[in-house]
Amino acid sequence: MRKSEKKLRVKLLKRALDLAQSGISVIPVQGDSSPQQPKRPAIKWRPWQRRIMNEAELRSAFAGDASALGIVCGRVSGLLVVDFDDHLRYRRFCRHLPRLAASYTVKTRRGYHVYFRTSERVPSHQFDGGDIKGERSYVVAPPSVIAGFAYKRMNREKVLQLEKLDLDRLLNHFHEKGLGHQLAVQSVAAELDLAALYRRLAPRIGRNKALYRAASVGRDRGMTAVDVEGRLNALHAIEVARSGHKPENYSERLREAAATVASAFSRGYGYSGEAGLPNSVREKLLAEQRSTVLARLLDAMALAGWQAESCFSMSQAIELGGRYGLNRKSVMAGLTGEFSIFDGRHIIARRYVEYLDIGGLNAGRRGRPVELIFQTPSAGRLLAVLELGATPSDRLTAGDLKSAHAYRLALHREYIRRLTPRTSLKFLADRLGVDPRTVRRYNRELSLKSTACVARLELTWQRLFCLPKRARRDVHSITPGYWLETRDGYRAPAWRHIAAALLKRGETGLQVCMQRVSKWSSSRESVAAVRYEHVSVEEFLRLRALRHGKAEAGVLRRGLGKFLHGAKMFAGRIAYEKLRLSFDSVAARIAEDKTAESIAGFLFAHDLNGQEVRRPARRGIAYRMLKEFGEGNVFLALRHTVGERLASVAGELPRDVELLTSGELLATAML
Repeated sequence: MRKSEKKLRVKLLKRALDLAQSGISVIPVQGDSSPQQPKRPAIKWRPWQRRIMNEAELRSAFAGDASALGIVCGRVSGLLVVDFDDHLRYRRFCRHLPRLAASYTVKTRRGYHVYFRTSERVPSHQFDGGDIKGERSYVVAPPSVIAGFAYKRMNREKVLQLEKLDLDRLLNHFHEKGLGHQLAVQSVAAELDLAALYRRLAPRIGRNKALYRAASVGRDRGMTAVDVEGRLNALHAIEVARSGHKPENYSERLREAAATVASAFSRGYGYSGEAGLPNSVREKLLAEQRSTVLARLLDAMALAGWQAESCFSMSQAIELGGRYGLNRKSVMAGLTGEFSIFDGRHIIARRYVEYLDIGGLNAGRRGRPVELIFQTPSAGRLLAVLELGATPSDRLTAGDLKSAHAYRLALHREYIRRLTPRTSLKFLADRLGVDPRTVRRYNRELSLKSTACVARLELTWQRLFCLPKRARRDVHSITPGYWLETRDGYRAPAWRHIAAALLKRGETGLQVCMQRVSKWSSSRESVAAVRYEHVSVEEFLRLRALRHGKAEAGVLRRGLGKFLHGAKMFAGRIAYEKLRLSFDSVAARIAEDKTAESIAGFLFAHDLNGQEVRRPARRGIAYRMLKEFGEGNVFLALRHTVGERLASVAGELPRDVELLTSGELLATAML
């Protein structure tokens, strides 16, 4: 352990003991010890939502690899934390509620944490631009360091105690008016104001991009190309172009608009109610959660026509889940349970709703005026929370959501049908969150057939550097994934000394074979069991580097460097051809200074003291050196190209010479 890490952990333990003595529940967080999920708790933290650790428990909890500190919010600590991810939202909060904003504040990687003390029970939920951290939540606190950023205190103020009136004022600041009365699910076929969207985007990103984006939105919401053209083409034709754009008449603009809309509709559908989730979201949820619950629930919302950002209650979600094979417990786990959070953030946004007495609509309400509702997540939110890129969506049916088996089988079926991929079983299993044996069972159900692909490279004495040397630390005598094969079918491990012995014995037709990923096919016709592919030296080295990772790539680069050095020494120690220059020969030897050609060499001469003077090989510089040092004393050192040297040393065929020259060394293939 480095000294800085040890010092940080001592500070974390000391801070945790101080907070526990002041009545605040703390937990260890992974931090930089787990770069993929730095905000994940290092222990099971559910018990500490109800009580505070004692000193012995704290020392034991922080004795591991955790390098960050988490503070548990809610009634156990008497804390409520407002987590701002948007700087503008935080500034608006400071402007509207300056007294509350003066409470204890911590600077985070993306925004700010504002701490408050309260004895009220406040459920954790989200608002536009951040989260309210209440019951069953925690926040990363100073002096934690994550990805090089140190959480630090922003002011010297104490944590402000909130009375009930202050708490209501704080929560109502993030409350959207009328949200509690808009629980009805909107239809995907809701009317879209594409013209307003186009007018808003055109000044910022340009007319054509705005038209393409607006047409894509209309396409994804179920509109036809004719409807989109009717709403946007005429508007696009009269929109003012940016300065510097060539002038076009009205008919030309209409033709351009029709072509842009046709291009948007030719790209296929993105995320919509009918299409379902982006494939990257499905695969991330299945791989991380090892469960289909949340992915099936989100796909069920899309199939039922729930529009993005529309609101729904828990009872509505349970009723929806029942229609698509999800029981009550599974739906609750996806909304508020173990499958609802990723990296400390709610996947499905929650809203804290105050029942406001507007026109007597809520006159009959009893008890605390609070209800927890949810918002149907948009594709953009899902991709942002899960930190993914946009991908298309495979269309599923209601029958594909009836069970976990049917859901995974449908995703596997659509992936094979869409790509007919050359993919390993491990990759297919990882994207579904299952074991490779399960994928084999899916293949039997779908009647899929595989063709084993083998790459072949004919070995010569000059190509022995492609094979590894067996070191003493290599316990196994095999080379997994690739082997040597003779003309009569004899196989042996692909070690360099074995290949050299076979070549020395006069073995002809010796080849090194490498197992490549299989090719999957849904065709019912008979397919070959094995498919052989001849590859070049460059491609073989690339495949070997990809198979064994960065460490193997480094070994290959060093081995290739030794090979090139040996070739250079074999060709001779003189690396440059020495050409004497005169005023008459400069034009023939060196191109004009204004051309893009460059000389693989340099100019040199000797001054009056006998010292060598080197300068770039440019025509103008050559003339100046001839005037300065005189004819007969200026030389051009012209370097031979690497391709010519390797061709002369290795004796390759002309086809291979072209490959070596155009590849700019084989080492580039291993990067």
